[in-house]
Amino acid sequence: MERKPGTGALHISSSKSLPLYRSINSLAVIARYVSTKGIDTASLLAGSNIQPGDLDDPDLLVTPEQELQVMRNIVRLIPEPGLGLSIGRQSHMGIIGKLGAAAINSNNFLDAITTIFQYSELLLTYFHFDLRAKDDLVMIKLKEIVDLKDIRLFVCERECASIHRIASDLIGFHFPVKEVRFAYPKPKHVSLYQDIFKSPLVFNALDHAAVFDKKHLFQELPLADPLAKKTYEKECRQLSLRINRSGTMARRIHQEILFHSGGIPSFDQMARYMNLSPRTLSRRLTAEGTSYKGLVSKIRKGKAIELLRTTDQSIEQIALELGYNDLANFYRAFKSWTGHTPGSCRSRE
Repeated sequence: MERKPGTGALHISSSKSLPLYRSINSLAVIARYVSTKGIDTASLLAGSNIQPGDLDDPDLLVTPEQELQVMRNIVRLIPEPGLGLSIGRQSHMGIIGKLGAAAINSNNFLDAITTIFQYSELLLTYFHFDLRAKDDLVMIKLKEIVDLKDIRLFVCERECASIHRIASDLIGFHFPVKEVRFAYPKPKHVSLYQDIFKSPLVFNALDHAAVFDKKHLFQELPLADPLAKKTYEKECRQLSLRINRSGTMARRIHQEILFHSGGIPSFDQMARYMNLSPRTLSRRLTAEGTSYKGLVSKIRKGKAIELLRTTDQSIEQIALELGYNDLANFYRAFKSWTGHTPGSCRSRE
């Protein structure tokens, strides 16, 4: 967490990186919602390698790819307007577990936000948060950490609705916002937004953001208990260490490439991203029985199939995104991976 207090101003922000693993809690919320629609859990979890029984294990960690696959499934299974808003409204403080408990036992709203930002890897988010307070107003901006592609609207709606629900849980009443901004066009179901936020709404904004009165930062929380907060913070640190220590170097690289928006980095670029020398990175991958070239090939295959199935990008655009300047080379690589051409893979969907 970054904190930059100044004279009359305040600036705090969360981590800008996506953790390798996250709690299964948010998927349990989605599963409960799906069950009310008469859809079986197995259909919701299809393709994620998560079993229905896993949703009952509060200690289970899943990867962002697994969670995003489930989100794609629910958007396909329940194509209703404002689906993300509906699920976000059910994401109460309990969904973020020990972090929620630490926050709700904080002395005031600012103390709770600071705690949440400090352990943002436990927040189940796909966003970086940046809060700035100046004079009488506070603005909190949300920046998407990854390219959410076809489920962007769903994830953004879920995130914004859940944040407002959590803020309201913390202070004990509907959290008053002066303005909420969204970095996408106004949807047809805008009335559902008004029902939740009850404030002026701005669409096609530069950033997702919310503006509220600075006085709310110092709102005392009704369940404040400093001793209980210390206990829960200790558990947050332990879980944070577990998440940060989990996963191999290959897994870290896999996620870095999977969610990298500027094409596939070269080996030297990846070493810089990982704050390692090329020699050290090569040695660690060798110790894990793999290589950067092998990882890139595997990731390109998965990403190519995903883009063909979930986007309207042309095959030429997909090839370029995957680092193939020569379309013929992409066709040959895809055929060697799958036994099919990119066009035939897309036509079967």
